[in-house]
Amino acid sequence: MKSLSERGQIISGLVAEVTFTVLPLFVVLIVLFHAEHSYRLFASPEWSFGAAILFGQALVKFMSGLARGGAAATGPVALVITLLIVFGLAPSLLILYMTLQASEEPTFPSRWLQFWQVMSFCSSVAMYLLLGTIGETWSKSQRIATK
Repeated sequence: MKSLSERGQIISGLVAEVTFTVLPLFVVLIVLFHAEHSYRLFASPEWSFGAAILFGQALVKFMSGLARGGAAATGPVALVITLLIVFGLAPSLLILYMTLQASEEPTFPSRWLQFWQVMSFCSSVAMYLLLGTIGETWSKSQRIATK
């Protein structure tokens, strides 16, 4: 059997890390099915918690990979970081706040809020995998180049 490529190994490791972020959602799903309230899955604030964590982790992976590789935060890197904070991390925290606020009131989170928190989570997974792969690949390629 052929071994995984370097990029395949990196992606496998990142997927393993994302799997632990999905774990609370899986537990919530089991509990809601047990209580026959599966329709509440998308209203669970765990989506927004996971999104905020993964957007932050994507920043850390990306920046630490670039730092280990000796890259400076030039224009494109600064743009990626800014876009991730402005369109990822900040909205996911705002959605988390609104979801938690709705859960404290006798109302159910609106459909659009449920939609946006699931979309935020899905985009955070994509960004984590993409930026984590770029950061880890850059780091490894720079270490090999300096040997």
